[in-house]
Amino acid sequence: MTRPGELTAVWRAAGFTNIRETALSIRMEFSAFDDFWTPLAGKDGPGAEYVATLPAEKRDRLLDMVRRAYLDGEPDGARSYAAIAWAVAGVVPT
Repeated sequence: MTRPGELTAVWRAAGFTNIRETALSIRMEFSAFDDFWTPLAGKDGPGAEYVATLPAEKRDRLLDMVRRAYLDGEPDGARSYAAIAWAVAGVVPT
């Protein structure tokens, strides 16, 4: 669920009332591509779990494609990305 209102609709359908939705945003700072990629090459989290399931050839292709996107024609170095998550709160009716 990535669009405004999607979580609210699910909570409303589940019977919650007085629902409030907000976007939480953070900046993720990376010193270089390796700093960005290392967690995906690890063992923790859904991204790393997925990458670990790939055969070596596909993993190498993914690494190359992600590196190209990270570099975007620029030299390797620091990058900063925004990450947004939706949060909801509601009341269980009595």
